[in-house]
Amino acid sequence: MSFFEELKRRNVFRVGIAYAVATWLLIQVTDIVFPRIGLPDSAVTLVIALLGIGFIPALIFAWAFEMTPEGIKKEKDVDRSQSITPQTGKKLDRLIIVVLGLVVIGFLVEEFYFEPKEATDLTPTMVAAETSKAVIRSVAVLPFRAMSSGEDDEYFADGLTEEILNSLTQLPELLVTARTSSFHFKGQDLPIPGIAAMLGVDHVVEGSVRRAGNDLRITAQLIRAADGFHLWSDTYDKTLDDVFAVQEDIAAKIAETLDVVLDDNKLNLMRKAGIRDVEAFIAYQKGLEAFIRAHEDMQNAPSLLAAATPWFQQALAAAPDLVAARILMADAPGHALFELAGGMREEAFPGEAENMLQALRKEYETAWKSSPPGNQRDILDVERSIFEDDWSGLAAKLEKALQPGDCPQTNWMLELAPMGSLPKALDKAREELRCDPLAPVANFSHAYILLWNGEPSAALHAAEEARTRGVSFLWLEDTMMFALLAQGEWDHPMVQGAAGQQSWILFPREILALSLRGEAGAARELAESYWADPDSNDWSSLIVAAVIGDRERAGEFAARIDARPGNNLVLTTTIYTCACGAPFDLNATPNFKARIEEAGFAWPPPS
Repeated sequence: MSFFEELKRRNVFRVGIAYAVATWLLIQVTDIVFPRIGLPDSAVTLVIALLGIGFIPALIFAWAFEMTPEGIKKEKDVDRSQSITPQTGKKLDRLIIVVLGLVVIGFLVEEFYFEPKEATDLTPTMVAAETSKAVIRSVAVLPFRAMSSGEDDEYFADGLTEEILNSLTQLPELLVTARTSSFHFKGQDLPIPGIAAMLGVDHVVEGSVRRAGNDLRITAQLIRAADGFHLWSDTYDKTLDDVFAVQEDIAAKIAETLDVVLDDNKLNLMRKAGIRDVEAFIAYQKGLEAFIRAHEDMQNAPSLLAAATPWFQQALAAAPDLVAARILMADAPGHALFELAGGMREEAFPGEAENMLQALRKEYETAWKSSPPGNQRDILDVERSIFEDDWSGLAAKLEKALQPGDCPQTNWMLELAPMGSLPKALDKAREELRCDPLAPVANFSHAYILLWNGEPSAALHAAEEARTRGVSFLWLEDTMMFALLAQGEWDHPMVQGAAGQQSWILFPREILALSLRGEAGAARELAESYWADPDSNDWSSLIVAAVIGDRERAGEFAARIDARPGNNLVLTTTIYTCACGAPFDLNATPNFKARIEEAGFAWPPPS
């Protein structure tokens, strides 16, 4: 018998195929299960390595041993006339067919059930409104009105609204407008069709809440925006003990009315999405209020963010897996770390910057572990990695996180876009804007990455439309000015009015205008004046030096930042903000240089 025929007789080929198919299935299972039980990515890698190492021994075992009615024996000890390898081979064939069937079912489930919504390649004109043409079942949940005046009644109504909204976002058949945009209309008595048009949705949910002691009256209605027709409405007279059952029923009735088929799995996901604790979701709303105020008043952001933290902690005590609260809570140490690393203030106590860095790492790590597998978790993986001392594999993580998702949120990730894929980053910004069309940061990111992508006219148009829709944000105004300068529109009133105005980068806008107009002397004079100001900081000073082309001075400021905890964050933001190629020589920042080389990012970035 030839060697090949002997391999077939001993079922070595079948064992190899069965092992490979079973290995693939085990890897898929571990990739899903391990993160949910808190195991790191390295555990999945270890499983893959062990299974790979085991392939050759499995083949050797199949060659050297044989299954017999008396058990496993060495092949040389088995009488060929008594061998049952043909029967064993048929069993292996059936096993392979079963496992392959499971693989095919897994592919089909992933393709048709868990496939994320694609980010549509939209033009910058009315991104949200364009969405409504492509998505049939889209809905916005407006903040429920508090019809009573108890101390926390308004927070209670907001919390109930967000619980319903979060439940609906678990359904892949629905595009649900994010909280920021839905709550933009709080306290405004505007026609439903107008609100729906601004949010780019076909349906709107509105309602009211009245509390009297332990008694509740909750009303809710689902309205078709096209004609104002009430598709469903109900009134619930219940007690506080029933509030979560009411919330679940409202979300389920909305979904069913919009032709979403709810099975046990979807209902379970909807239940798990909320905080499910009245005091906790009231606390979360109070923390969110302080967080929003902080980003509207950047001068007092640190103190406002510090005030938000205890409320988020109270919410997390009841709902430890509330990823949104952890992401928001990480913003406080993030801002403090940026201030310290950027030279905006001195440490309040020795080691403050290192403490902030460790606190931020802890929050991001916990948020990442708490997040279920999917695009949001991939984004958190990138954002937590930004603050680490080793960027190995970061480029691959960024590429994965920039894939289409299902309305995930980003914070720092898009600032890595110049060192990754700008077209994919633009798609990601559009995806975020589609889900949250009135969010200030989402509108800024969309316009600014258009500018980065070499489309200043589109960036200007996107920023102007955002302002037309009622989005007010200093960063948008700067983006408009930068877009005008990129097009050489020196005589535009916004450029002419730059004198005396400060950009979000905390230096006079006029420096940039003078430099790009070729008035180097005047730009240098204004830069020297800025550097001499005791209120200047290393981060802004670095960008000023880059803007006027002073490489030596830029290197000095960059070196100061590079020596501090949090240098990765500030220098990454410098590259993104300046949009001027390499704002500093990489050799001036040995720590940051090591990170760039570990990640394999190209240098210099585009201008």
